[in-house]
Amino acid sequence: MAEGNKEFDKKNFNEAANIYKEVGSSEKNRNIRKEAYYKQGVSYLMTNEYKKAEAAFAKSQRYKSTKGSDEMDRLAVKFEADAMKLQEKYAEAIIKYDEYLKENPGDEDVIRAKEGCELALKWKDEKTRYVIENFKKANTRESDFAPWYLDKFGLVFTSARAGGVNKKEYGWTGQYYDDLYICKMRKRRGQISWEKPELLPGTVNTKLSDGVASFDGKGREIYYTQCNAEDGKGLRCKIFSAKKIGRDSYEQPYLLDFNSDSFSCGHPAISPDGKQMYFASNMPGGEGGWDLYVVNYVRRGKTWSVPLNLGPTVNTKGDEMYPYLHESGTLYFASNGHVTLGGLDIVYTEGTGQEWTKPENMKSPINSGGDDFGLWLAEDKESGYFSSNRDGGRGSDDIYSFTMKPCELMLTGIVRDEKTKAVIPNAQVFIKNNKDTATVVLTTDQTGAYTMPVNQMTKYELYAGAPENDPYYFDSKVEFETTEGVKCFTTLQRDFELKKLEVKFTVEGILYDLDKANIRPDAAQILDDSVIAVLERFPRIKIELGSHTDCRASHAYNDTLSQARADSAVEYIVSKGIDPRRIVAKGYGERDLRIKKCSCDLTDPGNRICSEKEHQLNRRTTVTIIDYNWVPPAEEAPKPEEEEKPSPPKRRPPPRRR
Repeated sequence: MAEGNKEFDKKNFNEAANIYKEVGSSEKNRNIRKEAYYKQGVSYLMTNEYKKAEAAFAKSQRYKSTKGSDEMDRLAVKFEADAMKLQEKYAEAIIKYDEYLKENPGDEDVIRAKEGCELALKWKDEKTRYVIENFKKANTRESDFAPWYLDKFGLVFTSARAGGVNKKEYGWTGQYYDDLYICKMRKRRGQISWEKPELLPGTVNTKLSDGVASFDGKGREIYYTQCNAEDGKGLRCKIFSAKKIGRDSYEQPYLLDFNSDSFSCGHPAISPDGKQMYFASNMPGGEGGWDLYVVNYVRRGKTWSVPLNLGPTVNTKGDEMYPYLHESGTLYFASNGHVTLGGLDIVYTEGTGQEWTKPENMKSPINSGGDDFGLWLAEDKESGYFSSNRDGGRGSDDIYSFTMKPCELMLTGIVRDEKTKAVIPNAQVFIKNNKDTATVVLTTDQTGAYTMPVNQMTKYELYAGAPENDPYYFDSKVEFETTEGVKCFTTLQRDFELKKLEVKFTVEGILYDLDKANIRPDAAQILDDSVIAVLERFPRIKIELGSHTDCRASHAYNDTLSQARADSAVEYIVSKGIDPRRIVAKGYGERDLRIKKCSCDLTDPGNRICSEKEHQLNRRTTVTIIDYNWVPPAEEAPKPEEEEKPSPPKRRPPPRRR
């Protein structure tokens, strides 16, 4: 047990785990066995062997608490839940976190870890544009991570595989020291092929741990991390740089001046213009473990400014590492302090200095239950590379490539009858957008539905119209939809209701002056908007325009007045260009009251049964369709004029006899 603790304290977790395993299986003292299993679990967590860690913590909890083991018991529950989460056993992890929170209700780290499990379950079934593939050409059973693509050259990455400069194993992981490798790319006839990875030529690889590199915009200068000090035993990391010489080599690296012997700096990410560098450090004064910092290049002094912490919006009590600044200005990085789906998750933010937007998680499948980090993105953000130790890889950490499927957005809806709510098959839906002048015409299916894929960042104008087999519907009002700010795989819903032309309907609001039949301006506008609009919209209908009065005055007077008003209305309609043969004027007088009780009754002197408002409802204009298939009768062809028979030539008188 003492030997295991010695290796554990030196952070040689791989060796410590093996020793604790032996202690746990052979030691008779239950207290020592409990501690051995607990520390074995911690060691497995540190070497990313989550399944073994879960089992070790479960074994540790089998033994009853003893004096001085309360803290160990408490953390064993938390760490077992962490191991479950890292294996994407989200439902089981939530149960275990709840068990822990029951005794420790205020632990914010565990509350956040549980939230990550809940989000993982929610996001798991969401559609995604990402297509993820293991970049097998670069991966081995050891750790292969932190890819950086150099155009026309290849993929540079960090690897702990055998065959590097240092042949010794690193006690923490049980793997070899990191070196930088390149997987060269060849293009031929439009096809891309990758060569077998080889050590990055030049002076950057040493007997120490070298890796996690970034390059300036043209790949002429490399910035990378070197750890373990000159004797190979130190834990400090520092950032170096080297300029490229020739095609495949680098000059002697130099140490950047903001490094220190009292803390570590690593994971440099140079901006595309070379003026800024983002990196991770555990220097004093930060928010937590590893924080992100930025330095600016001072051209006059050929040096870098004092590091600036990115502040509490980006940095947490946990670790923020592996920054990457995209050409667009978006900063991507890995974090286990924000809400994550597992260990490290890749998140992104925008801003400068210490002013940043709240980091957003890239979700699944970029992030997983394991550690996901070291992102590189193409300029259009539609493809890239990252590293992950998720299940299904070839080894510890693997490099993955990704592409993005086109964004799918749909517009759909149902067209119904306004009155009956029945669906209308074969209805037409007219759609225009703000990017071109074309109008798309869709036809609804037998369920009254229509569907159309739509484009991103586009505004649409649409309305529904009558089916060809039943044309007597009015067009719907124009509606608007937009895909601006809409996420991919969203379906926009826009339903329509069409009003059908009724056989008989009342035109409200046509008023006449007392005892007069002339069309007032307000009545003319109503005729324009209703009767004339209907006749123009449906050119094959013929109507009867009926005029009605209330019961006051005599029958004969009301008949005459209503006929005059109907004739006046028809005359106005004809003046607007409507064929007079499509309209029949009919005066009904008081013979067809809308409100029957308002008939004038001699038993009710003054007709007080109804109010003036009710009498007004009886004074109305109605339209009744009397023919749906009216066509103008063929004009009678004019009779050809009879040709005048030519006059017989006048006979000359016979010569006069002498």
